[in-house]
Amino acid sequence: MITNAISWLAGNNAEISIEHEKSALGAPMSTIVAKMKKKSARVSLQKFGKEQLRSLLKSGLELRIDEEKVLHVRASLSDLVRGSAIFESRSTRTVVKGRFKLEVYSTQDPTLVASGLLNELMSIQ
Repeated sequence: MITNAISWLAGNNAEISIEHEKSALGAPMSTIVAKMKKKSARVSLQKFGKEQLRSLLKSGLELRIDEEKVLHVRASLSDLVRGSAIFESRSTRTVVKGRFKLEVYSTQDPTLVASGLLNELMSIQ
């Protein structure tokens, strides 16, 4: 169910892999990774819908972008399995982590680029 939910969010062209390893405490752990190309990543973000993207904009994008110009988001796993893409801000729930590499040039501010992308995605819906 989780793999299907991640496949839905990532899209048909995503490369899905499952990595089996041990957790920090030694318990068996599986990690599902979906790698997407630029267009698929935009479609994936768009699945969150206008209201979710708007709340992401208001939550302080600068805190979600690292020095490698990657936008970090978390989605609720339980909602995702039920077919809804919902951003999760509470750390007590199980989440799916998303990393979106931003196309930022040397003269651009990554926060403004991310903001422009989210505004563009909201205007398409």
